[in-house]
Amino acid sequence: MRYAVSQMLDVPYRMLRFDRTDKGKPYLISTVDRSSPRCDIGFNVSHQGDYVVFAAERGKQVGIDVMKVEWPRNKPVSEFFATMQSQLTKEEWTEVNQRTGDMDQLKTFFRFWCLKESLVKTIGTGIGFDVSRLNFKIKTPELRADVVTTDTLVEIDDELAPEWKFEETMIEDHCVVVAFQDTVQQSPPPDDDPHKFTIMDVEDLLAGCEPLPGTTPDQEYWEVFSSREEEPGGR
Repeated sequence: MRYAVSQMLDVPYRMLRFDRTDKGKPYLISTVDRSSPRCDIGFNVSHQGDYVVFAAERGKQVGIDVMKVEWPRNKPVSEFFATMQSQLTKEEWTEVNQRTGDMDQLKTFFRFWCLKESLVKTIGTGIGFDVSRLNFKIKTPELRADVVTTDTLVEIDDELAPEWKFEETMIEDHCVVVAFQDTVQQSPPPDDDPHKFTIMDVEDLLAGCEPLPGTTPDQEYWEVFSSREEEPGGR
């Protein structure tokens, strides 16, 4: 969050302050003075499988979700789908069942899951939102790596909601969806390609960090902490 917002606002890490809504969604806050960062950036983060993914946009709220397409733990796909029956609509399950093979069905299911989660995370309502109210209509059957799909539509309470836009892609075997609300509903210019993800390492993310004022590394504390067992027995 600090890396992205500092890049977008051209301010150092130390000037950025974050908080969370009562539903847990992080957002940027600022103080009253003129030198404080502006707060018109929407951003969201998600992590699952092998990746942490992040999206940010000026002037609008965004939501993002990622799911690794992998076999459910210790159970057949049919049993996994049975436990998740209420998460998709009848039309969405029809789309899943049209796929040939378990892995293709799982890929489509997780795609629907990411679509729903990204929208819910955009509005910041948390797990209290009934995702069965959302019915997604997929026009591009398969997602591909390094290709951003933008033609998926959503119905909310059986009404088409064209203001909602989705950018979908694959990162290796991970399905990723970014959702945002385009209230103006203007068509992008023909050469305005959707953003693609940039893979970053920890050195990039920490490059703008500074030591907290008045603190020094506590070597003794670190030695005690790092010597502890990862999963100690007992209480």
